[in-house]
Amino acid sequence: LSSVLETGQDILFFWVARMAMLCTHFARIPPFSTVLLHPMVRDAQGRKMSKSLGNIIDPMDIIDGAELARLEQTLADGYLSERELRQSTRELKRLYPHGFQRFGADALRFTLLLYTQQTQQINLSLESVKAAHRFCNKLWNTFRFIHMHAAQLRPDTDRMRIADVDRRLLTVFDRALLSRLHGMLETYHRAMATYRLAIAAEAVRDFVQRDLCDRYIEVCKLALFGNGGATRQ
Repeated sequence: LSSVLETGQDILFFWVARMAMLCTHFARIPPFSTVLLHPMVRDAQGRKMSKSLGNIIDPMDIIDGAELARLEQTLADGYLSERELRQSTRELKRLYPHGFQRFGADALRFTLLLYTQQTQQINLSLESVKAAHRFCNKLWNTFRFIHMHAAQLRPDTDRMRIADVDRRLLTVFDRALLSRLHGMLETYHRAMATYRLAIAAEAVRDFVQRDLCDRYIEVCKLALFGNGGATRQ
């Protein structure tokens, strides 16, 4: 049996309640102890997604990208009347004149995590997915930078755990980063324990962007390249 069931609130009584009652009746134990309800996904204006409105967003189109012509063909292959098809195509061109950029699965997942703080509905905007995509790129570039220069910064720390590092070798910047990391992890674990996924995701994002990239990595560039080199890099 599972401890947590994650589902949408629209099927709470149609399916979840029946699962709980039947399992408890026949097996004498509940099927899960916690039900985590996610918000309903709607368009950026808060409207329910429907083919007649032309505002449906297929997750695979966000992940892999889709040209406008493909989105129009998807509408044409549906079961809309001629009048509804013209209206839907017109609305589709207005909302997504250039189709969907390819954002990848990680950007979509992270966007939805941040949106979970909206308790009733998710007004999904492609601008939010684009911001998450930029964050994922920043995270990738950060780890690539670390792999390229870690040996030069600390030749003796290959595969070393933080607990094993000699504290006397830490600079004030190292100590500041570790302090911020500790605070972020406390917030993250506290949020995850209470299913506040958006707070956990925000804590990770703020630490990576503000503390790791904007401050610590820039100091590392100065140590590696000097003032002129840091500017060029």
